[in-house]
Amino acid sequence: CLPASRTRMAHCRDLLLCAALAHSAGLIAKYPPVRAVLSGSLTIPCHIIYQRPLPTAETASRHGVRAPSESNGPSVPMAKSRDPGGRAPPRSSSHGQRGPRSATSSSPARCPGLSSRLAGVVFHYRGGSSRYAYTFPQAQAACARIGAAIATPEQLHAAYHSGYEQCDAGWLADQTVRYPIHTPREACYGDMNGDMYDVYCYAEELHGDLFVESSPGKFTWEEAKAACEKLELEMATTGQLYAAWNQGLDHCNPGWLADGSVRYPIVMPREKCGGNMPGVKTLFVFRNQTGFPDPQSKFDVFCFQGKQGSSLWDSGLHLGCLGTPAS
Repeated sequence: CLPASRTRMAHCRDLLLCAALAHSAGLIAKYPPVRAVLSGSLTIPCHIIYQRPLPTAETASRHGVRAPSESNGPSVPMAKSRDPGGRAPPRSSSHGQRGPRSATSSSPARCPGLSSRLAGVVFHYRGGSSRYAYTFPQAQAACARIGAAIATPEQLHAAYHSGYEQCDAGWLADQTVRYPIHTPREACYGDMNGDMYDVYCYAEELHGDLFVESSPGKFTWEEAKAACEKLELEMATTGQLYAAWNQGLDHCNPGWLADGSVRYPIVMPREKCGGNMPGVKTLFVFRNQTGFPDPQSKFDVFCFQGKQGSSLWDSGLHLGCLGTPAS
């Protein structure tokens, strides 16, 4: 039945839309939060007010995640599954990651007494040596090494619809190579060839506690590892840091990670902390965004303890140094 106000009862099966609808309600939840993962499905009963025509198959496919060699112009069609081919585009236009933070919807909605929690984050990854250095098996291994899994095309599409943009081609789980672009521009048109690329990884949950450890003189990489071990912790992986960022970790000081990279997570952007975009910021040595810092450089360190061990704190995400809140 359709009320005079054109309000329609619908069951929302798109995860990103559901997250947006649940958040837009602005009401105290009567039930426990609904947990869903990026690119998964969720059914929520909501009243939706349509303020403009629903998208058709034609209008819905005008933007999306680009596959290599898909276009020689600025249009952004939905990606097609294909094997890699063509010349790779130059360096990324951004040092940090755009989204995925939250979904948005242009239609007002009422979802009384219901809240949701969206888990999972897609991120671009490359090693410290060079750009486009992975075959597909090496890309799978790289994600596993940093505590993540290689992302699926569906997960990358979901991240794209949450605002994620990255002008770097990367492997996905179906052995295609893609990258998400919202603003078509020179060098991001997909003219690529070869069989070695970066990779898009996926981290879903932080299965343990993440800490930031510091000292007045900071740590080299070896000192950082020893500092975590002294506390009976491990050095955190890149995947764990992304999962912590996705759960709200904001820390403006760079810290060592287990793969030798130096990164810091920013939820609330500010100029002195990497610019006006949220994301996990990475310190590269060279302008083309390659090269991890020298192991003798001095930084803080991110440490991690899995839930199976005996925790120094109650189980959860600890947004700061041991005993000191993060800035």
